[in-house]
Amino acid sequence: MSQQWSVEDLRQIDVFEQCASRELEALLPHVYQRTYRKGQILFMEGDPRERVYFLMDGYVKLERLHETAMYQYADYLKPKQLFPYSGMFSTTFYRHSAEALTDITVIYMPADRFEQLVKRSATMLLNIVGQMNRILDLHERRLQEIITPSATDRVLNTIHYLIEDLGEREADSVRIRCPFTTVELSRLSGTSRETVSGILSRLRKEDILQFDARQLVTEHPEYFEQATH
Repeated sequence: MSQQWSVEDLRQIDVFEQCASRELEALLPHVYQRTYRKGQILFMEGDPRERVYFLMDGYVKLERLHETAMYQYADYLKPKQLFPYSGMFSTTFYRHSAEALTDITVIYMPADRFEQLVKRSATMLLNIVGQMNRILDLHERRLQEIITPSATDRVLNTIHYLIEDLGEREADSVRIRCPFTTVELSRLSGTSRETVSGILSRLRKEDILQFDARQLVTEHPEYFEQATH
């Protein structure tokens, strides 16, 4: 755990970009940086909502479980994202659990201090509202795409959602630098592990999608766009 951030460092995070220097200077003593190893838990659903995090490197999964401990909801975060948005200004407990999917680096600060700063800054508030709207839009399209009786379509639509949400565009491909197992993809798409394995094998043979324990890569993102229409 370290406390070595400067005002200039904070300005590299878009939500702080237009914030007054005096506000950031007052916040700095409460800003900390920490690393987590893959598989470590940052917080659990129901824990006191004490911190706001900014993911600087790596990937995080937010998950909410049903009372019976059955898998219910999952969201994935990539670098440069604030979390959690859910519960901001309204609850004192985390609504999700957060797990490091890879080795990660975060900065964090007390939730109450961050929220007080946002209340004083219309620019920060607009930034947060814009990000929340983006998330809601993405999740709405995710639901629309996976509500289909075809298991194959649900798997393809789930991959399309992940490409849109987490994909990094390169010269001739899109890369998701986040590990996804067949079990995880089957949960997201509401299909069996065997169905997912069969579809992934076909996509690999057709040279549409390459994957290993660390990432997914496609040189044909248009294939998944077409599959959703």
